[in-house]
Amino acid sequence: MGDRLRHHFEEKIAAMPLPAFDELPFNARPDLTPYLLHLTKNTKPEDEFSAYDNLVSILKTGKIWGSSSKKGFIKGPSKAACFMDVPFASLKYVLTPENSDPQSPRYEPYGIAVTKRYAYGEGCRPVLYLSDAETRELKVPHSELWRVVRLEVSKKGWISWLHEREWRCKGDFKLPSTVQAAFVRNTREAESLMKAITNSKSEFKCRPRAVVPLTVMCQGLLA
Repeated sequence: MGDRLRHHFEEKIAAMPLPAFDELPFNARPDLTPYLLHLTKNTKPEDEFSAYDNLVSILKTGKIWGSSSKKGFIKGPSKAACFMDVPFASLKYVLTPENSDPQSPRYEPYGIAVTKRYAYGEGCRPVLYLSDAETRELKVPHSELWRVVRLEVSKKGWISWLHEREWRCKGDFKLPSTVQAAFVRNTREAESLMKAITNSKSEFKCRPRAVVPLTVMCQGLLA
């Protein structure tokens, strides 16, 4: 009887219509968002590019270049493009002085937003938060290690990046011709970027529908 009931419920669940993307609670809860964010940072030690320059480069090429294991963030042989699943207003608490230190930034207040629906269609997925032991035990293929972010919990302390709610795409990430928004630090830079896009449309393979100054969106930045 137990197996028969279980089979009945499994059939019933399988027959239920799946919700559409817009029916999911992304827009109804302040802790969720329908977007993924990619933030840039300066790469001045390598090429003299500021975080703003790197944002412009992304919009002009229409592509986010994948990071490699050489910088220590991506495991395995494959590059990966990285995103955060963080509501816009919460960026204020991501862009802290420690994370945005110009000498060694993890990210700065510049970037773009794409919908989760588009990102998923382009191969973007939530990362797997696993300890080194779990990664070995689950036998994650070497070619799929780009999906794994280390999570270690012990009496000595934590290694955790759970707060980033990270998604990744293997290799480079191709942007659509338009994205929901680009982010810059302040209103002056927003005006400058909008003028650059308006005056040189043909140079930009990806154009944002809006350019948002984060000092306004977040009512000031901690950094």
